[in-house]
Amino acid sequence: MLINAMFRSNSLENPAVPLTAEAAENDGIFNGDVIVNPKTAMKLAAVYACIYVISSNVAQMPLHVMRRTGKFVEPARDHPVFYLVHDEPNDWQTSYKWRELKQRHILGWGNGYTHVKRNRRGEVIQLEACMPWETTLLNTGGRYTYGMYNEEGSFAISPDDMIHIRALGNNQKMGLSPILQHAETIGMGMSGQKYTESFFSGNARPAGIVSVKGELNDNSWDRLKKMWQKASAMLRSQENRTMLLPAELDYKALTVSPVDAQLIDMMKLNRSMIAGIFNVPAHMINDLEKATFSNISEQAIQFVRYTMMPWVTNWEQEINRRLFTRAEREAGYYVRFNLTGLLRGTPKERAQFYHFAITDGWMSRNEARAFEDMNPKEGLDEMLVSVNAADPAKDFKDDDKTEGNSDE
Repeated sequence: MLINAMFRSNSLENPAVPLTAEAAENDGIFNGDVIVNPKTAMKLAAVYACIYVISSNVAQMPLHVMRRTGKFVEPARDHPVFYLVHDEPNDWQTSYKWRELKQRHILGWGNGYTHVKRNRRGEVIQLEACMPWETTLLNTGGRYTYGMYNEEGSFAISPDDMIHIRALGNNQKMGLSPILQHAETIGMGMSGQKYTESFFSGNARPAGIVSVKGELNDNSWDRLKKMWQKASAMLRSQENRTMLLPAELDYKALTVSPVDAQLIDMMKLNRSMIAGIFNVPAHMINDLEKATFSNISEQAIQFVRYTMMPWVTNWEQEINRRLFTRAEREAGYYVRFNLTGLLRGTPKERAQFYHFAITDGWMSRNEARAFEDMNPKEGLDEMLVSVNAADPAKDFKDDDKTEGNSDE
């Protein structure tokens, strides 16, 4: 049954409920005067910034295939998967763009799919990114397969050939879209943004009130409106000019009401709430209102520890179980993100880190140079140990041996 589902050529689409990219794009939650879905939500600056920050950080970290042999660990550059995950997974994307797109899908739709293509010998030859609105999970006779629908046709893909990274969900098979789960919060920000645009373009409320001293007949009223519109157009085209009209008028400009003034505070609160949804520090989406020089460094460490590490673990475990056979995993093959780039710190902090690592004897000077992309130097592979870090028990034994020899 599973083999038939994997290789059948008939369409997987339900004729009663057609699944198209256009229908998925319009799908969403109607909140007030806006439609909230994974695509429209990106028009809100806070949502775009949060998704970009997480996706770009997942993408920029080096991703290597490693091999553990006994106590030693080294990059497995000879493994065919190394080039795919580190450099070029498919003909259209680099490793950076593949991971960036997949993380964007996860944060938008709750699920990121990558089709693992193999040759006849079962070797991985390509990692093809699948669009979440073109991919679904099907139950075929008690067996699950992934259905993919695109311009090339309809295909069934075995779960063993699909890298499926999920956001937080309600079951073990599918993740939930963070955007649709928080559509009310995001919709409030989109509505506020729409109102602000209308306000400053003059559509939300008038800029002022013009009153006429005396009464006007119909002809005078029409003539006054035409003259006002003509004068306003001339004023917009020429700066710092005085508006003159052939009538006795009284103009009163309308100031921003206290309710409208609260719009700024509401937008700030909404931005903070959206940062909380994606677990991104406020300063990383350019919200520096409460940021200080002393706490930004600590917040950056917390971002790596509490925001990026869960996603890194999610990626590593899913890739390991789909790209390597059980025999390869038992032989010590695995993928590993290098978080060093996210924790580099300032030059002063790195220098202090290397100083303690070298003097405590667990890093050589050439290893420190390698972290800074510097070539090794002869004689710097020797491990140094500070006098304060020496083993006093060993020194005591050496002294005893020396005294014993002197007695003889």
